[in-house]
Amino acid sequence: MTAPPIPRTVWIASGVMALGGFLGNMDGSIVAVGLESMRLRLGVSLIEIQWVATAFLLGLSAALPLTPWLVKKLGAGRLWLWALAAFLLTSVACALAPDAITLIAFRTVQGMATGVMVTAGQTVIGLAVGPERLGRTMGTLGLVVGLAPVVGPSVGGFLLAHFSWPVLFWLNLPIGLVAFGLALRYVPRGERGQPPKLDWPGLTLISLGLPLLVYTLTELDAVFAAVGVLALAVFVRRSLRVPHPVLDLRLAARPVMGSALASVLLAGAGMFGAVLLLPLWFQVRLGAGPAEAGVLLAPMGLATTVFVLVAGRLTDRYGGGTVSLTGSLVVLASTVPLPWLGPDTPTWLVQALLVVRGAGLGLSIMPASTAAYASVRAAELGHATALVNIVMRVGGAAGGAACVIVLSRGLTAGPATGFGWAFGVLGVVCALGVVATARLRRAERSSTVDVTR
Repeated sequence: MTAPPIPRTVWIASGVMALGGFLGNMDGSIVAVGLESMRLRLGVSLIEIQWVATAFLLGLSAALPLTPWLVKKLGAGRLWLWALAAFLLTSVACALAPDAITLIAFRTVQGMATGVMVTAGQTVIGLAVGPERLGRTMGTLGLVVGLAPVVGPSVGGFLLAHFSWPVLFWLNLPIGLVAFGLALRYVPRGERGQPPKLDWPGLTLISLGLPLLVYTLTELDAVFAAVGVLALAVFVRRSLRVPHPVLDLRLAARPVMGSALASVLLAGAGMFGAVLLLPLWFQVRLGAGPAEAGVLLAPMGLATTVFVLVAGRLTDRYGGGTVSLTGSLVVLASTVPLPWLGPDTPTWLVQALLVVRGAGLGLSIMPASTAAYASVRAAELGHATALVNIVMRVGGAAGGAACVIVLSRGLTAGPATGFGWAFGVLGVVCALGVVATARLRRAERSSTVDVTR
């Protein structure tokens, strides 16, 4: 099947959305590199300065549920412009922050702006291209956004070698202003509407429960866990009963959407679990320094970035379920040998496995998300993008926490045991991902839902 061509104006709009996504992702990776510099200049502890990163993640999580309502109220493109403007203004505020408390406060708002910008951008693309051409445009978005964590640490390290930490936030301005100028000309604003009255109780519940759940999965606090889970349980119960919920959880009951969300959840868990384990493996098992570990991991990131673009074209031709299943099988095959790697394993073999794993990640995550977006109608796209992004982040936090807990307990018996167990958990997650993507492929093939935009 030959996919229909994509107009030049749509490609340009997709590129602008990708530039905004690149900006948000690069900001996260660059700030992570600069935490130690911030700690020394601001005179705070490591625990306190870690909140610069944690606050961003919590703000992002809190903002995601509100995006569908804002899309209907303002139009997706217009909302994206407002979110980008807020991101740039908070970048200036962060650069000028006189102390850690102020910096953490503005980072929270910056995270909220990023969450809105990401989901609104994906909605703009989905509305512009339709389900038959979504794979290629999402692939382009993934290619550009995927470069951010590859180039971010290098750029951040270079800047910190010559300037103080505020430069990490000033860097956002030239890139963001270029994106803003292009968006004013090429990005469709979307239609303003009169959405149903906002479900404030539901928004309060999920805006409390979701950040607490993400925080709990990273910090393992039992009290916050109980409050977060309770708030989310009440939110789910309410959302299934009210006529116009903040997030339309009923979409998850559809076979394609439900399978796609499960696939994204497990893919996020597997990806972020490995993001935490692999740098530690290089440093603890091979004795590499942080900079060397980053260099050793770069080929995997580059492979992911390249194959996201390949996956976009394949998705438009064969469907997201088929491509995602292929990628999940590749990820599993490259994960199975990891528990048996040791200091004597040739570097070339480790690199080959990581490149293969990166290719599999590129083929698995984006097609599953695309399948979710392609399965809904235009009016439901805002809810779909928010759900996929929420599930991805919850999965990532859960996968990272599970791998770190198993690793820390296993290390008491030695590095070989600790990493063996942790990589074993990662393998189980990847195997479950294969099951989920197989269900997605089956659901996609049997789907007869009319998703005409």
